[in-house]
Amino acid sequence: MITEGDELIKSNKIKLTAIFGIVAVFVSIFISLSPKIARADQFDEQISALNKKVSEANAIADAKKAESNTLKGKIASIEAEVAAAQRQLELTNLEIRKTQTTIEKNNEEMNKQKEILKDNLRMIYRQGSISPLEVVASSKNLSDFVAQQQYLGAIKNKVDDNLDKIDKLKKELEQKKGQLNAQSSQQKEVYDGIAAKRAEQASILARTQGEEANYRNVVKEDSAKISELKRQQAAIISSYSSNVRYGGTGSYPWANVDFPNNYPDPWGMYKRQCVSYTAWKVASSGRSMPYWGGRGNANQWDDNARAAGIPVDGNPKVGDVAVNNSGYYGHVMYVESILGNGKVRVSQYNANWDGSYSVSDVNIAGLQFIHF
Repeated sequence: MITEGDELIKSNKIKLTAIFGIVAVFVSIFISLSPKIARADQFDEQISALNKKVSEANAIADAKKAESNTLKGKIASIEAEVAAAQRQLELTNLEIRKTQTTIEKNNEEMNKQKEILKDNLRMIYRQGSISPLEVVASSKNLSDFVAQQQYLGAIKNKVDDNLDKIDKLKKELEQKKGQLNAQSSQQKEVYDGIAAKRAEQASILARTQGEEANYRNVVKEDSAKISELKRQQAAIISSYSSNVRYGGTGSYPWANVDFPNNYPDPWGMYKRQCVSYTAWKVASSGRSMPYWGGRGNANQWDDNARAAGIPVDGNPKVGDVAVNNSGYYGHVMYVESILGNGKVRVSQYNANWDGSYSVSDVNIAGLQFIHF
């Protein structure tokens, strides 16, 4: 059984559901229309990015230089190999020429021995046409005949022996010449292979040196961009500053770290940048300093503060952080005192992009003040 009270509860539930639905819609619309915090790396976002590019380009250029030096060493080694191979090839070719000369001399000697043999054969032939009786009759005595026959036989044997030796030597020399020619061909292939390797290494060296030069140019161009960005930002800061005094550290604990650097402080800011100094000043005064690392450059601090519910307006108080939104990065300063002439005295770091501490008087007009 449904009572009047149950009906009332049911009715209220329906109303609450409708109300929650409407609220959800408005929350959704509010979230979609809320300004998003622009993504940026740090106060020196672009300069940091360029510095990174410069470092990377320098590293690559140095690597290419080291690679080039190594290649030069390899080419020098190859040059020595080429020279050694060329000398060996020349030596083999010289031995081939020497062997060829020896072959030619032996051919001459063989021809000479052949002529001697021919003369002796003709003599023997002439004697062979005479009967033994006539030979004996023409000889002074029998012993003279025998000696003559032995002499002719000895000459024939000597000529035959010389011909055999010359023929054997000729074959040996021809074989040696063939071996030397094969050796010469192999050495020529080795020489050509080394020479091709030398040409390839020289080509790689030239390409590597060209790449090194390209990276050096990138470094030069990016360094020029960094210098120009720093100059522009420093000029903007100078335009609304007066009575600037450099000296001291402002008791900033990281005043002596390298600059520029990528060392984050406890709030995610790079040390010796204006954002790091002002974050430290706020925190050292006992107030809460949010972690804004990676949430924008200096010119986005006022937006960060509003999003965090921290009051921001154009009315300065001692201890405020003054924000100038001009330029690519903007600048933040710590308000030390109110001068009463439309100016405040501030302390700051990196006003001139040198990572140094300074104090100056700045015009209030155009600045936003965060009341931490």
